[in-house]
Amino acid sequence: MAGDPSQILKKIGLKVTKNREQVLSILQGSTRPLNHQEIMEKLPKEESWDRVTIYRALSDLEEKNLLNSLHSTDRVTYFELKTDGNHVVSAAHGHLICNVCGKIECIDDPWNGMPSSKQLKGFTTESVEIVFRGKCRNCQ
Repeated sequence: MAGDPSQILKKIGLKVTKNREQVLSILQGSTRPLNHQEIMEKLPKEESWDRVTIYRALSDLEEKNLLNSLHSTDRVTYFELKTDGNHVVSAAHGHLICNVCGKIECIDDPWNGMPSSKQLKGFTTESVEIVFRGKCRNCQ
């Protein structure tokens, strides 16, 4: 996702903080959903980071509709960007979640068999989640 984290934070009405900028920057550079621990591990090592403050930054970004959150079977929450404050940056896609190891994979075209726009006439969609739960190749 292109865009300066501080500008994005200002645009969505959040105070610019080092923690929010870092979390946003890490998620911008990720090609898959990340959990809190993975985000903590990607933060610059030369600085001290508070776990609770990072949780709060994730919560704030999700509350402003900037992030999607996914809940794995191991009760770990994973986060991915869905917008830069202006445009959707993560094309609508689904997820495969392994019930054994908790691995999450993105799938690009889960729309086969989805309702058509005609079928949705008169319905205002606020969000869509497509999640397939099962066993990944490694856990079968």
